[in-house]
Amino acid sequence: MSTTQIAAALFQLQQLDLELERLVAELQSVVNSLEGSSKLQKLRAEHDLAQQQLRAGLQAQKEAEWVLEELNNRLSAQEQRLYGGAVTNPKELSALQQEVQRLRAQQSRQEETALEVMDSAESLQEMARQKAEELEQEEKTWGEESASLRARRDQLEVRQQELQGRRAQLASTIEPRFVNRY
Repeated sequence: MSTTQIAAALFQLQQLDLELERLVAELQSVVNSLEGSSKLQKLRAEHDLAQQQLRAGLQAQKEAEWVLEELNNRLSAQEQRLYGGAVTNPKELSALQQEVQRLRAQQSRQEETALEVMDSAESLQEMARQKAEELEQEEKTWGEESASLRARRDQLEVRQQELQGRRAQLASTIEPRFVNRY
C-alpha cells in the first residue's frame, strides 16, 4: 500500500469512528429518554398527592356528617324530653331549654362546618379528576413517544453494528502498526 492509500484508508477509518461516536451519543440520548419522562413522573406524584388529599377530605366529610348526626340525635332526644311532658320541675325545664338551645347552636355551627368540608371535598374531587386526566393524557403521549424512541433506538443499534463491521473490515486492510498509531 502506498502512503496515499494508507492515508486515505486512515481517513476513512477516522470518518467511521466519528460517525460511530455521534451515533453512540445519540443512542445514549435515546436510551436516557426511554428511562422515563420527568413530566410524567411529576404528574404521577401530583396525582398520588391529589388522591391522598381526596381520601383525607372524604374522611373529614364523613366525620363531620357523623358529628352532625350525633348532635341531631342528642337534640331530638332532648327536645322530646322537653316537649314530652315527662319533666315537670321548672328548674329542670329551664336547664333542659338551655341545653336544647346550646345543642341547636352547636348543630348550626356543625352544619356550617359540614358544608365547608363538603365543599372542600368537592374541590378535591375535581382536582383529583383533573390530575387523573392530565396523567392519562401524558401517559398516552409518552406511550406514543416511547414507541418512536424504541424504533429509533433499534435503528441506531443496527446502524452501529453496520459501522462497527465496516470499521473492522477497513482496519483489517490497513497494517496494524498504522492502525495502532492512528
